Amino acid sequence: MQLRSVNLGDIVTWDGCDWIVDAHGAKGTRLNPIAGGSPAWVNLAAISQDDSFEHHGADTPYARAAEDRVQLAMLAPEVRDDVVFWQRHVNEIECGLPDPHDPAAEPREGYGSGTTQEDRLQRKLSELEAVGMKTSRASLFRKVTAYRQHGVAGLVDRRHLRRQERRRVPIEVDAAAQRVIADHIGATSRDVLYFLDKIKQRVRQDSPNAEIAWPSDRTLRRWLTPLLDAAGLTKTASHRRSESNRPHRAFQPILATYPGQYVEIDSNTLDVETEMPDGKVIRPYMTAAIDVFTGSVVGFHIHAGAPSSTDHTVLFARIVLPRGAIDRMDSALWLSNSKTLPSNEMIAMGQATSDAPAMPFIAVETLTMDRGKDFLASRIAAETLGWSVIDAPPHSPTAKPHVERFFKSMNSLFLSRLDAYVGNSPDHRGRNARTPIPFTKLVDGMWSFIVTVYQNRPHKGLVLRDHPGRTFTPNQMYSASFDASAGIPIPLSQFDYIALMPRFERTFRSDGVHLGNEIYDSPDLNEVRTKPGKHEVRQDPYDTERVWVRHPESGEWITCFARSIRLATLPYGTNTAANLSATAQAEDPHSSWAQDFLDVESERVSAAREQAESNTRKTRASKAKQKKATKAAAEHANRKKDLLPRPTATEPTQLPVAVAVREHPDDYTIA
Repeated sequence: MQLRSVNLGDIVTWDGCDWIVDAHGAKGTRLNPIAGGSPAWVNLAAISQDDSFEHHGADTPYARAAEDRVQLAMLAPEVRDDVVFWQRHVNEIECGLPDPHDPAAEPREGYGSGTTQEDRLQRKLSELEAVGMKTSRASLFRKVTAYRQHGVAGLVDRRHLRRQERRRVPIEVDAAAQRVIADHIGATSRDVLYFLDKIKQRVRQDSPNAEIAWPSDRTLRRWLTPLLDAAGLTKTASHRRSESNRPHRAFQPILATYPGQYVEIDSNTLDVETEMPDGKVIRPYMTAAIDVFTGSVVGFHIHAGAPSSTDHTVLFARIVLPRGAIDRMDSALWLSNSKTLPSNEMIAMGQATSDAPAMPFIAVETLTMDRGKDFLASRIAAETLGWSVIDAPPHSPTAKPHVERFFKSMNSLFLSRLDAYVGNSPDHRGRNARTPIPFTKLVDGMWSFIVTVYQNRPHKGLVLRDHPGRTFTPNQMYSASFDASAGIPIPLSQFDYIALMPRFERTFRSDGVHLGNEIYDSPDLNEVRTKPGKHEVRQDPYDTERVWVRHPESGEWITCFARSIRLATLPYGTNTAANLSATAQAEDPHSSWAQDFLDVESERVSAAREQAESNTRKTRASKAKQKKATKAAAEHANRKKDLLPRPTATEPTQLPVAVAVREHPDDYTIA
């Protein structure tokens, strides 16, 4: 699957004949037969689905010449003269003519037919040497190769782009300055006076005994300021980080010559507080795609949370799908009421319906995105549509200047007018209470702002060389290039759109297909309802009213609608749905109830266990006392039953008194 773009002058094969695409307008697209006959106005979007339709791309020879003229106009006069000089010689080596786009040009002697490129190259070397410009074959061949690959930019002498030599200062001072600058690349930003003091300190440390011819402080400032600006040390630390992430290669601006050639996409957090249907207050995200040539909004979407690759894939599908009606949109914003867009031609070509929003339909060819995980994961979807993807350098928003400028304009012209605006940083945030805007109101307001203001507001970047003092609007740029540009974009078919939606595997049940707490059913499922196993199901994440089920045998898509839609057809169903939508999201009471219940249950169990333990202790004490009494009673009973005689009790005999024999206290005798 690939999004096709048929150009004026292309050859297509249809219904067994070869045709030339020579015009398009309100009647459709006009095809002129090559073999002779009358031209025909056809619906290109319809016949492109025919099996006999085949497109043969054609390269216009004037595209490169137009791009070269634009690049030459942007060069400095001295550089332009040098490039024009070499351009004529390189063209003569390549094709034998100084200007291959001049129909009246004729080759000079030695450059006509029958000569090879090597012959023309050697002859050119001789001619340049004869006029005093000696160059080698390798150098001249490199110019030919560079012009073939990069056009005019390949012929620019890089020595002309070097900056002027800085003011002379002592070698010791210059070396100290380079070391100080290198040490402070990752440090906090400071003023020029600080760096002057650090350089003087470094010179004293490195050359304590040297005699330095110091220039004046004013001279040092003039010499040091460009060095600090080049290193970004006088700017913010975030600016230096951004500059350090810039690729180390020659700068070559991307010049778009028609709509859709280059499109930039990015996501950003909106500086506004919005209230979701469930009552939560969040800061939503927005993903937008901006066309470089016209400055138009190709597509956008507002997310309740951080966007994922699935969100980007759905946005890609909506970009290539014909424009349709938007809920809650005022009829004044419809395409049929637009005064600047070619609405009749767009409707006739099937690019949009009459009640679609008044926005251009642009076929994307090259998409520039950053290296976030959400965009990297959606790269396959973009390549599936036939888009070329350019990965922006990490942490370099300057690689996508047009979409970054859109977010800034949208922030200053629309979001700042809302009471829920929070500012682009905490420093701008006030203490007054803010009233969050409902999510649906924010989406409706964004559509109104883009269609009414942004698309019809003159942009400073949209200028024309013939009218340097005038700026144009995105709708004017699109309308002017609609008939003049070669592209005739063919919208994506419904089959291809469904194939881009997220995929699920579900079984067919007796009541339909179960997906996301909803049941989807269709009478067309009756013939496959008993098929075993899991089957492919596709759903638009932002449209829960329907799903598409692939037929297990034919492969066609079966549209199944949600059973909850039946509520609207019941008596008073509309009022019931409106009342349910107005109610707040109910919270599950089980959690709080379970906590209270468990507390009561724990207290009951603890009391029961304490009572049981108390009873156990009393029982044990009672049993021990009873056992002791039983044992004493048994011994008393046994004594009464014993018939043997027992001795009578007698008095104890008195012991004799000890008397001392001598006076020694340790000598005793028994008297």
